Amino acid sequence: MLFPAVYVLFFLGTVGILAFARRRYAREVWLAGFFTTLLAVTLVGMPLLPVVDMHKFAQPSEEEETYYEIRMVDASGEELWFDDRSTPPTTGTRTSTVAGQMADEYTDDQRLEMGEFYLENAKEHRQAVESGDRSVTDRLQPPRYVDDRAWTAAELEGYESFEAIRIYERTVIYSDDNTAVESNEERPRVTIDPTDGTVTEHEESR
Repeated sequence: MLFPAVYVLFFLGTVGILAFARRRYAREVWLAGFFTTLLAVTLVGMPLLPVVDMHKFAQPSEEEETYYEIRMVDASGEELWFDDRSTPPTTGTRTSTVAGQMADEYTDDQRLEMGEFYLENAKEHRQAVESGDRSVTDRLQPPRYVDDRAWTAAELEGYESFEAIRIYERTVIYSDDNTAVESNEERPRVTIDPTDGTVTEHEESR
């Protein structure tokens, strides 16, 4: 709750400053505080509230980290990585979090319900990509990370209709000094097919 509260207070404070903008030193104090906060992040070399997502320094990773990925499964059984533009604002780490819950916590009914959500949205997004149409919300999205990928019409040509989703667990082990990846392994956890109402756990992969 602290993180969103900081941003709410920031905007409320800005509104308050605007209300008293004609008062002596009001704008100067606000600008001084704003730029001092930005400068402090650079000087101390670590994230500080309220700009924890605006800092320029990379976060050190744990020695071992686990992620969860969603992949689309087409009618022939071929897999395609999930383009999370299909389900805004559930993107990036949120997709990994939901996928992990689907693998470890959800009941089969919950898995089927969430699987249908991802499947239907992926189909709609695929149609938009193949037709070349971009939604208004997609056009208003801020720039993505440089290593981000998106489906292309040419890539989708090689796949039949989507029928299911499959959750993978990926474990990444880093070197002691956090400068290299020593191991990057994945294993399938569960396949969810809302079309025929089946949920298959891949216990043999454990």
